[in-house]
Amino acid sequence: MISVYDYKDYKQLIKDWIESHSQQTRGLRKALASALGCQTPFITHVLTGNYHFSLEQAEACTRWMGLNDRDAEFFMLLVMRQRASTKHLEKMLDRQIYEKLEQESGLKKRLKITEGLTPEKQQIYYSSWHYSALHMAVMIPHLQSVEALQKHFQLPLSRVVQIVEFLAELGLVDRQKNQLKIKRPVIHLEKESPLLLQHHLHWRMRAIEAIQLKSVDDVHYSGVMSLSKDDFDWVRAKLTHLLQEIVEKIKDSKDEKLATLNFDWFSL
Repeated sequence: MISVYDYKDYKQLIKDWIESHSQQTRGLRKALASALGCQTPFITHVLTGNYHFSLEQAEACTRWMGLNDRDAEFFMLLVMRQRASTKHLEKMLDRQIYEKLEQESGLKKRLKITEGLTPEKQQIYYSSWHYSALHMAVMIPHLQSVEALQKHFQLPLSRVVQIVEFLAELGLVDRQKNQLKIKRPVIHLEKESPLLLQHHLHWRMRAIEAIQLKSVDDVHYSGVMSLSKDDFDWVRAKLTHLLQEIVEKIKDSKDEKLATLNFDWFSL
């Protein structure tokens, strides 16, 4: 999946887009030339040399590639940045590009999550890993009862009952007699929330416990790296896109196993 936000060079973006859509790259270059109203050799000169598309040609290129308005705007910023001939203009466009990347890195926007909890309910839900764990566990058929949840997580029965009643009150799960059903599987905590730190710490502590168990099915990696700023940004973008792909992949996945995913990528 080609994303404009992975690139700082619009020419490389176009080349990768063409290669990802056909093995007959010459045929697509000819089609692009037709869309831009120029000759095919000019396309080659731009993509492999120091020539640049005009802004009008760049805009036509976004329509030919089928970019939505938001992605097209970012593409145009890349073109203007590479065409810029003064340091002041470069800095201004760099700032706009950075702001666009920051907007796109907001996971709530990327994953299209719109529903959340009130601040009062968030205080309870994120006070312990128990709430989100049991919330997600209800999606698995053999864990759709209070007794099954208690046995699986080895928590006091009174604690499980308390959490299930809270989740039912919020409309996250539905309780009919002894049968539990998921109603809202996805909620989101804003990255500006003071509870986010607590949420991350809960699951990092659970990850530490999992590391000690040394299960062959688990994957744990920690490493310190030295790399360029551009590559640091590239990794961040890749992880964000990977998370989006994972969410899309498991959205309709059969509910059989409960798992936790922690992403950490930060500068020292």
